[in-house]
Amino acid sequence: MHDLASFKGVFPPIVTPLTSEEEVDQASLRRLTAWLIEHGVHGIWAMGSSGEFPALDATQRARAVEAVVEAAEGRVPVIATISDVGTELAVRHGRAALAAGADAVAATPPYYFPVAQDELLAHYRRIREAIDLPLLIYNFPQMVKVKVELSTALRLAEEGTVVGIKDSQNDLDWFRRLVLATRARGLDFRGFVGTRTLMDASIAVGAAGVIPNVSNIAPRWCVRCYEAAAAGDFAEARRCQEKALEYEHLSQVASGGSPTGANFSTVKHVLRVWGIISSTAVSRPLRPLTPEEVARLEERLKTLPSEAEVRP
Repeated sequence: MHDLASFKGVFPPIVTPLTSEEEVDQASLRRLTAWLIEHGVHGIWAMGSSGEFPALDATQRARAVEAVVEAAEGRVPVIATISDVGTELAVRHGRAALAAGADAVAATPPYYFPVAQDELLAHYRRIREAIDLPLLIYNFPQMVKVKVELSTALRLAEEGTVVGIKDSQNDLDWFRRLVLATRARGLDFRGFVGTRTLMDASIAVGAAGVIPNVSNIAPRWCVRCYEAAAAGDFAEARRCQEKALEYEHLSQVASGGSPTGANFSTVKHVLRVWGIISSTAVSRPLRPLTPEEVARLEERLKTLPSEAEVRP
């Protein structure tokens, strides 16, 4: 089990390879986990939004976390998302993550019902009481309709219910105020930012690490960005951030469907082209890339260095 000090750096929100029947392809997921670790990432964020967790049932989610933990082999910490529409459902996912050997769990506010802040306090306290693992807040109001207010996050941190946060709301002002408040109280609070276009800026405002979707296909550029920013070399961090964005922009080949579907499908196609995963399936109703879009993607991909060509 990894201690809290190791919760820093680049934690890819790992995509979940699926079969054509939308079952978890554990063999591909193990290969992807090992590949990411070999390319320098500092941890794995399993079953996050990029892992399509809302579209998978409890058994599928447990199998995915098991595959990631097995492939990680203790080399880096694994944080498992356990979010669901109700607290007790999240607790069940948490127990499965604990049994699988995850190092920590993370949860969004419950979604569908727009809960209040006092209900959020009870939500996170119940999870921490039931699951003997470090707990992180996953703050993503664009997806779940409820924002974790600064006062709520700070209270949970002060009482020891949570040890950190993944903040994906694209609000560095909010995030910095949380960093400063926890620091002023002497708390060892691990703040991560999920915004894939602001890795360098996130470290500048005090993040312990970043959890960008693009690190699934550009792990070394993301690691170099983090390490340069952590060392205070923001010119190099900016250069690496911009390199990573070239991979992010590959999803612009899609001319239809949702941005989410285009992103997930693009990432999976790149990973299949590189021989890491076997299938590019995404969970319905997300639209996969069309053959014409795939052809455009493969042409664009030829203009970018493969990760094997990027030196650490």
